[in-house]
Amino acid sequence: MLKSVAPIAVFAFNRAGNLTQTLAALAANQLADQSHLTIFCDGPRNDVERSKTDTVRAVARAAKGFASLRVVERENNLGCAGSIIDGLQQMFAEHERVIVIEDDILCSPDTLTFLNDGLAKYENHKTVWNISAWSPPAAIFPVHSDYPYDVYVVPRFNCWGWGSWRDRFALIDWNVSDYAMFSQCQALQRAFNRGGVDLTSMLNEQMCGELDTWDIRMDYARFKYGCVGVNPVRSYTTNIGIGSGTHTTNFTTRFDNDITLAKSPDQVRWIDHIFVDAEMLRNFVHIYEDSNPARRSLRNALQKCHLLPLAQKIKRVLGC
Repeated sequence: MLKSVAPIAVFAFNRAGNLTQTLAALAANQLADQSHLTIFCDGPRNDVERSKTDTVRAVARAAKGFASLRVVERENNLGCAGSIIDGLQQMFAEHERVIVIEDDILCSPDTLTFLNDGLAKYENHKTVWNISAWSPPAAIFPVHSDYPYDVYVVPRFNCWGWGSWRDRFALIDWNVSDYAMFSQCQALQRAFNRGGVDLTSMLNEQMCGELDTWDIRMDYARFKYGCVGVNPVRSYTTNIGIGSGTHTTNFTTRFDNDITLAKSPDQVRWIDHIFVDAEMLRNFVHIYEDSNPARRSLRNALQKCHLLPLAQKIKRVLGC
């Protein structure tokens, strides 16, 4: 199925230990020696942080096991969103397809093969936005025994190891220019939340300045164009940086994956005709439901009254 080996973009900042593990796992992949690797290293936020970012850059320059290595060292701190958006724009300007790994994603040895196979298979399925190597752990994501595939389709973009194509990436409006219209339309918000009840809230937080992230804007573009993501039933990646990253401080280890459970790529049963399995989607979105019913009810009420953005601004000003 493999058409050509996609180049890899790795994004790093100040976690040398995580990056070391991420690069070692990537280098152990079967296609590593055929893959061209670019590592984007963001700059320090202050002088105190410079020693950490310098160490990260030394780790990046020492990476081995790939067809080629390019290290992009930022002079200034672009931030999580700025660094990744700028790097993605550079990569997709140069390549038709790209695989993206952040510095806290640990890959199984089959990850690159799975992602490259998926990119080849679904390149001309224009409703497929991306191929993800991540899926929720079996403990929180049950799969019915008669499900006949090793991948599934969801209306959500998962960023813990993924690949996509230039033509899909070109559709993204990073400014979310139609947000005012979206924020006033309950039907659109409900439709966006089909991929998880947290999606509209995250977009609101992004647009109100409470978040500075890239993936929710990419997910909104996916939604606007009626696209979906393809995920493996059992994950090829796990996040080793939960609690130490910019946007994962409140996460728990319930998202830890046993990546040895992933299917060998040559045995993967792919979906030929793209569809969303109702039970798979129901089980998938359940993991994103707010565990606090009172908070969920308040959030929903604020959204219905178009007051959620205002409430989030007040929360930010008060620091609560």
